[in-house]
Amino acid sequence: MNRSRRTTAALLAALAAACARGPADTARSLPLPPIALRPLQGELTALGKTMPQVPAEAANELRDLADIALHIVEADSRTSTHAERALLEHPFAWSVLEPALDHADVAVRKRAAWLAGRTGQSILVVPLLLRLKYELDSDAILWAADALQRLGNDAGLSWLEAAMGVAATAQQAGTMAIEICRERGVPLGESPTYDELRAHLRTLLAAWLQTGLGSRPGTAPPDPVQLDARLAIHLSTTQGTQLRPVDDARFVLTRAGMLGVPLMTRALGAEENYLRTMALQVLADLRSPAHSASGAVLALLGDPFTASYAVRTLGEIGAAEAIPHLRARLASPDTEIRAAVPPALGLLGDRASAEALRKSLRDSNEVLDVRVNAAFGLLCLGPDHDAEAFLAEREQKADYHAPTLVRLRERLALLRH
Repeated sequence: MNRSRRTTAALLAALAAACARGPADTARSLPLPPIALRPLQGELTALGKTMPQVPAEAANELRDLADIALHIVEADSRTSTHAERALLEHPFAWSVLEPALDHADVAVRKRAAWLAGRTGQSILVVPLLLRLKYELDSDAILWAADALQRLGNDAGLSWLEAAMGVAATAQQAGTMAIEICRERGVPLGESPTYDELRAHLRTLLAAWLQTGLGSRPGTAPPDPVQLDARLAIHLSTTQGTQLRPVDDARFVLTRAGMLGVPLMTRALGAEENYLRTMALQVLADLRSPAHSASGAVLALLGDPFTASYAVRTLGEIGAAEAIPHLRARLASPDTEIRAAVPPALGLLGDRASAEALRKSLRDSNEVLDVRVNAAFGLLCLGPDHDAEAFLAEREQKADYHAPTLVRLRERLALLRH
């Protein structure tokens, strides 16, 4: 055989081998960014200790001002006005308003939220978010949500929008919504209805979810040192076994918008599995605002501990560059990865994978998790009779986790809105 024919034969053999190669081999053949893990928990603990310390003389003055401005102690109107102004202008106002947000007296909590929104100290976004998680008083919720938007975080707009649908809070929420719209240049009629105002807030909220950036003009970013310290404290709690601190951390970090993305991206390189997992979950919940972390997430497809979380996150954050890597894992031997890939491809709009998803859907020997997610992935790409019928059958037979089906239906409704 001459050289030309040997070369041709070699090429044909290589092509045949490629065609015969299994999905796992295909996945391995696609190079991933390198994983470089290092211990991070110690750094987070040290970072949490860098919170600014209030000078002793200022602390005493602030306590006195706060007691008057929060109406904890009685004072004449002139003294109260002076104390309020002095507190709002004080660079350490956050140090007394933060604990007041958790005061036993709801009147103090409401007043603290009102003052927090007018300080311009956007570092108070972090405790205000946590306040929303635990606040039970409907009026206090409104003031916390309003304070958040004043400080550049629009996550609270969903609470204000919902409050306009409740008779007891509609008027106050509507008043706040009118001011919010006018500050942002949203055109309003002379007497806007609640439905109009709610629609405007939903539009602003959609922009927040897309960008992670607040819409109120003129807000200043938080002090970066204190922000890193606060977020590091929240992230550090995930090392324990108690669920509440972990839930608190995820609640705050997923509603902080772009503020938490740098630290979460850094945590993707943590040697500690729980930190990588939390970071992936938070970034997935943030969706589009976390797209800048795509490269670091992609590398974790090669991490046996967090690969399935990485698959989900790549889909949620819109990492279209990951599509070839995800396709290569459609037939992974790992069930969790096989189940995570179809929704990711659907969310990324990968129509070229539709037939492969349909094959998974129709495979009666495949586990239900994979088939349900294949149906969801197909429906993300557009109307699909087989996928719709399969989900409807699962709902009717009640042979699959009902809350998961509800969540998938809700997500599809949002995608089609």
